[in-house]
Amino acid sequence: MTEQNRQKAIYLFTAVLAFTALANGLGSNIFSNYFNEVFHIDSVQRGFIEIPRESPGILCMVLVAALGFLGNIWMAVAAQALVLVGLVVMGWLSPDYGTMLVFLFIHSLGMHFFMPLNDAISMDLADKDKVGATLGRFKGVNTLFAMIAAVIVFLGFRTRLFSFEKKTILPFVLAAELTAGAVFLLICMAQLMPQSGAVKNHRLLFRKRYMPYYMVTLAYGCQKRIKIVFAPWVIINLLGRGADTVALLTIAVHLAGTWLAPVIGKMLDRLGVKKMLWVEAVYIAVSFSVMGLLAGMLAGGSFGLRDPLTWLVFGAYVLCVLFEQFNMVHSYMMRAIALDTSEVTRTLSVGLSVDHVMAIVASPIMGLIWNAWGVQYVFWLAALSALFQVAAAAMMDK
Repeated sequence: MTEQNRQKAIYLFTAVLAFTALANGLGSNIFSNYFNEVFHIDSVQRGFIEIPRESPGILCMVLVAALGFLGNIWMAVAAQALVLVGLVVMGWLSPDYGTMLVFLFIHSLGMHFFMPLNDAISMDLADKDKVGATLGRFKGVNTLFAMIAAVIVFLGFRTRLFSFEKKTILPFVLAAELTAGAVFLLICMAQLMPQSGAVKNHRLLFRKRYMPYYMVTLAYGCQKRIKIVFAPWVIINLLGRGADTVALLTIAVHLAGTWLAPVIGKMLDRLGVKKMLWVEAVYIAVSFSVMGLLAGMLAGGSFGLRDPLTWLVFGAYVLCVLFEQFNMVHSYMMRAIALDTSEVTRTLSVGLSVDHVMAIVASPIMGLIWNAWGVQYVFWLAALSALFQVAAAAMMDK
């Protein structure tokens, strides 16, 4: 690929990230409110509903292995097409609960299929000695447009332009249109770099050498439950706040993340993987423990916006969800320890599947723990999983 084509591909991929971030913000990021307001589920059901939502992550490694001959870009086109199908059904057709779960699965399959491809394409486009900084810039773009999506969600629900009571769910429709735009841009990219990441070997790839990467993704599967499921559920269920409040908190998360992502990327290039794994572990342990302590104080009470505890929970929520910015450390680590660059995409997909095995196991268990013992133990369990980052950092010496 010529330098001119690489620069064009960078511009196109930046636009793809903007479109997908907006689509995710208008779609999957409000699923918790969708489940609550349309289907009226409880905390145990909320945990179990993550099975059809997260099980596609396990299939990701099979899809990447089977379709690897297409290259990263064409696989990304296929991934976004699946996302589009799910959004069209949920946005326009008002499915019943069972049908919704089927198309939630299809939507989620596309989203998870795209995740390792996103990181692989980002690193393919990076300058040789600035991989961390490039990942940080792309992550910053994603975070910025996710914040814009959160602003749109807030204004839409506050003005009642958006509603879950109508047959056509407008934010899902807008997300579908943006996803269609991302598919078109990816097809344009495929003309510039048609065989990026293409491999002829269709076997699943497991190597003992990559054990540190598998370990951090295993932990990430547990930790991500906090971001996706249980931290929002504290705001929705215990504080009784609606989609507009969650959107405002998401704006705060993304505003902070727009600054934090490039900083983490530069720190990766300067400090290296091992030290950044330690930084990540400390951050997760502290932020999740604090959130657990505060959320435990909410149980059984009624708290409004005038209560200081409410605002402390809001702040802890932002800190908890911000941990997701460290995910680039895991992709950077995989590239750093890879025996060959052709193994990066396949190993990222295996790691994603490991992550989602943990997600499927952890979500219902955490839902049951919340119901039986209290919300604080969910967060403290997730905080303990930071020990995997510590162990992976220790293994990097070997």
